[in-house]
Amino acid sequence: MNRSTHLMRLSSAALVWALSGFLLTGLPSVSAQQNIRGELFAEADDAMAQANDAEANILAPASYESAAELYRRAEENLTRGRALADIREDLAEAVRLFERATERTELARVSLTEAVQARQDAFAAEAPQYSADLWQDAEETFATAVRRLEAGNMNRARSAAADAEEEFRAAELTAIENNYLSAARSLIQQAKRDRVDRAAPITLARAESLLAEAEEALRRDRYDTDYPRSLAREARYEAQHSMHIAGLVRAVDDRQLTMEELLKQVEEPFTRIAGELDQIAELDQGFASTTESVIEAIQILQADQETLRQRGEQIAFLEGEMASLEARLGEESEQRKIQEQVQQRFERIASVFTPEEAQVLRRGDEVIVRMGLNFDSGSSVIKPQYFSLLRKIQTAIDVFPSSGVEVQGHTDSFGADEFNRQLSQERADAVRQYLLANMTLGSTSVEAMGYGETVPLANNETPEGRTKNRRIDLLIRPNLNMLVSALSED
Repeated sequence: MNRSTHLMRLSSAALVWALSGFLLTGLPSVSAQQNIRGELFAEADDAMAQANDAEANILAPASYESAAELYRRAEENLTRGRALADIREDLAEAVRLFERATERTELARVSLTEAVQARQDAFAAEAPQYSADLWQDAEETFATAVRRLEAGNMNRARSAAADAEEEFRAAELTAIENNYLSAARSLIQQAKRDRVDRAAPITLARAESLLAEAEEALRRDRYDTDYPRSLAREARYEAQHSMHIAGLVRAVDDRQLTMEELLKQVEEPFTRIAGELDQIAELDQGFASTTESVIEAIQILQADQETLRQRGEQIAFLEGEMASLEARLGEESEQRKIQEQVQQRFERIASVFTPEEAQVLRRGDEVIVRMGLNFDSGSSVIKPQYFSLLRKIQTAIDVFPSSGVEVQGHTDSFGADEFNRQLSQERADAVRQYLLANMTLGSTSVEAMGYGETVPLANNETPEGRTKNRRIDLLIRPNLNMLVSALSED
């Protein structure tokens, strides 16, 4: 193909760019080619990015690979100077297939839920690195399952998915043993060889105890790996910690470091942290007082951060509601009345509870009462000490009459997934039943939903994070139509 024919086949929008390079060099410039590509491939690039985000290459491989092949062919044809009409045709079909692949990922997630979750858990345990052969076998079985699903053979797909789930769980278990348990064992053995037990016996004993508990937990329930993995990680940390402490103790014993110098080293980072929070570290009576002031300062920052996030969501919500409110009320002053009423009522709910009883959040047009209500381990029985808190919920619900209310139960990640979901449902049901039995709710509807470990607020790897994740939330969906009508009548 000669250069003049190549230029004739370019789109009119790209021709100017191509000519600028051609007049100078006899060939389209690199920048011209880049602009032509940007024009042609924009929609396909977006469709492919969405498919990649949805993991369509894993969950809908047939459609994804067909789309990717057309995309590659379009790139090659552009490089070779082929007809733009042909390139556009390939890209249009690639977009259709990428979009279909993205849609089919939802079918895979719903139809093969257990296998998908097992795959995610195995990946989180670093099975591709620490259990490579088992991981690869599971991946091949899983690929068979999703290809059968794409072909419309649901029964055979689920059969293969069940096999893949078993293989992913085996890979996860092996990875945990090879990665976390082996690393912890190795560190403990090294600590013993270094005679760490003489200088830091308590910390080393703690590491050994955690490792033994992790091993027992894995033997007891191979499907609940979050708990033993956390124990093994703690065991590894404590083993390293024991070696660090032993080093400091030996430095003091060998007169390389005085006890006073050691204590000053311990105080220094604590003083810096307090300083960054605009607190004075007063350590003349120990750490207790400054610890409390630092924690209080952090809690204030966290509250401020949550307030900013809520305000951002509120602004976005108000912008979205503006058009509909204008249509119904007609006047900007009336719109402000609605939002002022909503905010005033939200503040009334927040004033009902002490910080220890509940945290009240506003998200768009919804109110969340995050209750400080705890259950005994494995129990869904409400303790009498929380009855006064639940009585206050009546006041919160009455602020927005005829609203929809959902009691939401949540757990941390320790325990089998289905057990956690069921336990969270039972706890949410218990709170709902208490509300229905002890309150006059009028036309307000109350539902209960257990989410198990699927909606964490904090890191499940720390005790503090797990405590935050074990919670009961009360979601109030205000009836804004009733509020609008009431204000319109005033």
